Amino acid sequence: MGWVRLLILVMAISLVWTSAASAMSCQGWNGLAAGKKSDAVDSMIRSAMAGQRGRSYGVNRGAIERCLLGEARNIEYDFDDVCASSRTASMQAINNIFKNYIWTCVN
Repeated sequence: MGWVRLLILVMAISLVWTSAASAMSCQGWNGLAAGKKSDAVDSMIRSAMAGQRGRSYGVNRGAIERCLLGEARNIEYDFDDVCASSRTASMQAINNIFKNYIWTCVN
């Protein structure tokens, strides 16, 4: 069963690398209007699930996408929180948060 968890971890990381989250920085996030932030999160989720790497693994991408969409508001809040503080607003902050949500939804 350990190899299955490893495969899922690789898939989750692959999804993040091919997603829009990897292109979003706190500077870009903070520049978005309130309504556009939720659109950006939805776009990140859909992009991650539609990515070619995400299709190559035998996991239920639909279930992961539904989970992420259910967490979209919390993802948005977490992006706001991490980008509000200059000490946590690194170039990878958004990517790290998004990766953690994917991992939560994969489990």
